[in-house]
Amino acid sequence: MLETLNDFTRTLGTFWGVLSLMVLCAPAAIAVHEFTAYRMNQYSLGGNDFGCKSNVVNFEARSVNANIVTRRCVLLSMGEVTVDRMKELIDNKAGAILISIPQNSSQLTDVDIEGWNEVESLLMEAPIDTSVYFTYEQAELATIYHQVRTGLNSDHAATAVAALGNVFHSNGYQIVTYGTVPAPAKSVIYTVQGKLTSQSREANPSIAIVAHFDSFGIAPHLAKSANSNGSGVAAFLELARLLAKLYNTPGSVPKYDILFLLTGAGKLNYLSSKTWMERKMTSDSPDGALLSEAEFVLCIDSVGKEALNIHLSKQPKAGTPAERMLRAFKEATDLLYPNTTIQTIPKKVNLGNPSFAWHHEVFTVKRLSAGTLSNYPSHTTSGRLNTFDEKVDSDLLLKNTHIIAEAVGRYISEVSDKSIAILQDRMVPNKDMLARTVQYLSTTQRAAPLLTKESSVISFLEQMMEKFTSEVIVSEFKASKRDPEFQFYDNTEVKLFAYNVKPAVFDLFLAIAVFAYLGTVYLCIKAIPHVLTAIYQSKKLKSS
Repeated sequence: MLETLNDFTRTLGTFWGVLSLMVLCAPAAIAVHEFTAYRMNQYSLGGNDFGCKSNVVNFEARSVNANIVTRRCVLLSMGEVTVDRMKELIDNKAGAILISIPQNSSQLTDVDIEGWNEVESLLMEAPIDTSVYFTYEQAELATIYHQVRTGLNSDHAATAVAALGNVFHSNGYQIVTYGTVPAPAKSVIYTVQGKLTSQSREANPSIAIVAHFDSFGIAPHLAKSANSNGSGVAAFLELARLLAKLYNTPGSVPKYDILFLLTGAGKLNYLSSKTWMERKMTSDSPDGALLSEAEFVLCIDSVGKEALNIHLSKQPKAGTPAERMLRAFKEATDLLYPNTTIQTIPKKVNLGNPSFAWHHEVFTVKRLSAGTLSNYPSHTTSGRLNTFDEKVDSDLLLKNTHIIAEAVGRYISEVSDKSIAILQDRMVPNKDMLARTVQYLSTTQRAAPLLTKESSVISFLEQMMEKFTSEVIVSEFKASKRDPEFQFYDNTEVKLFAYNVKPAVFDLFLAIAVFAYLGTVYLCIKAIPHVLTAIYQSKKLKSS
């Protein structure tokens, strides 16, 4: 009988051990919610790192007013995001930051967007170790945020006893992402080029029209860049269409050849333009020769809003190509929109700074006469790099495109009569076409890290260029494997999970309680044979 009891005790011991492991390993999640989240930009440029270096998220959720944010995932709405608050979270080593942004930016005020622009500039000026994600507002997330903000947790407890009580009475959320650490992605940038050539057999003078087509924002998937530089690309393509008509009209073909160049990575120090020039102009490429001999390089950057400025590296001298181009713009403006004034803004290129302020500076340092057209009076104007750059004014874009096309037409046609318009009748910009192009570009992924040669935006630009120009070529430039000048990283879009759980400390207390209970039961069972033995021996003594 005693042997049977001993076997039973050992069996129960094994059972309780397995049960203990099951309790310890059992998940505490009550419910799980899944969201799509976008990781903050991460890239390297010229040997310097920028943006978010981490993607790890496995932390308890906290609201922005929590006393403790270290190794927590802080949830914020866009209205709670300020420069000082982001600095504080990063300095206090928040484990992760999740920011919800509105689906429709029309509800944002100019003050909201201005504040957001300052936050973007702060976050992108240097690498940060905190994982930063963005997601669009939705009902489930709003509910989670409300529960986290209003729920009890040990961070806000006044005493240790209160903190212990909160552990047992409250639920929380664990924010988790799964996947590998960010790794270098395939890093390629693109250009799309085309030409309009004069019918003259003589050596023709030339000009170049340039615009960058990529978008940029705090996260690649969120970037719209409607004005900067969707409007510039729309004006560029409309200019190509109108000038193609001019070149195909007998008796009106200018003697100039025109190089049209759409470049990527414009938001990354105009890297594609720089790379294209370096490779083309150092070879026997006819395209490089056409650019190197260009009288003027006109860059179009953000022309969908009020005001039109021409940025130059210096005030041009009389009779130079730059002065003639400025004169053509003044004549076009006086003829078409007499109440409009185009401001000329000279700014010397800072050769000591590897970052270019404006697109034309890429060409200026190669001793080419160049200028940039833009709504913005300064390269530091807030809004040039803005996630919420989603709209342009179609009427203003039409007006500015009309001025650009007329000015370029006057320059290449060498018209001296100020009362004659080059673009007449059907050769005027099409407002609907401009609007559709901006709409397409602002709703299509075109951030440099997301582009491939098969991307729809590359195909679109190639097809449009083939309609209006000849000798269209799509070029790609890959980052060097040994010493890359630029590097993109993956994990830009992830699935984020919010588990409704008891706090992690609750698991510890629960485990202690369960082990105490099981230990007591086990010791009681373990003592049964000894008790029975004692009883048996006692009865035996009495009987003897």
